[in-house]
Amino acid sequence: MKLLCLGDSLTYGYDVRPQERWTTLVSNRSTIEIDNKGQCGDTTAGMVFRLHQLDLIGYDAFFVMGGSNDILLDKDFSAVCRNMESLVSLLKSQEEPVYIGIPPLTKSESAYYGWQEAGAVHRHNEILRRYRQWLLDYSANMDCTVIDFYQALLDGEEASGKPLYADGVHPNAEGYAFFAEAALKVLAAKA
Repeated sequence: MKLLCLGDSLTYGYDVRPQERWTTLVSNRSTIEIDNKGQCGDTTAGMVFRLHQLDLIGYDAFFVMGGSNDILLDKDFSAVCRNMESLVSLLKSQEEPVYIGIPPLTKSESAYYGWQEAGAVHRHNEILRRYRQWLLDYSANMDCTVIDFYQALLDGEEASGKPLYADGVHPNAEGYAFFAEAALKVLAAKA
């Protein structure tokens, strides 16, 4: 399977070595060839623009995950949802399977690293929870398969007892390994 992955830094695999990115781990442990089009700092609006520039021919499936940067930048929630609808609609027009990634919550240490103000962490996480539910509902309505990285990191931290975030927003190498496990469970079943 040749899979195009469109997203932000969470798709790209920010702040870990290339071999520790979840997309690389998935490729190395399966027959899935991944074209990682994650771009650090991208918003859903930027992803819509970029998607229109990409040649989508030759892929067997598509993955898209975005919204974290929009939420951290206090973008309008309905605009984020509309952008995701545009992305999914364009990908669905290729008549190949579409996978939607659900981004994880943030941690309070993200304020220390400058990703958000300390007073905004709780509010942003509430929006991320609401966004997760919207993505779950939207994915079901659009016949898309979800890869729930939100739940994967929560479960991973509980099971391992270890911190899985590098900076309160992005996973560390162990966190991306949990991303890879979550993706493999879904993708391997469909590949």
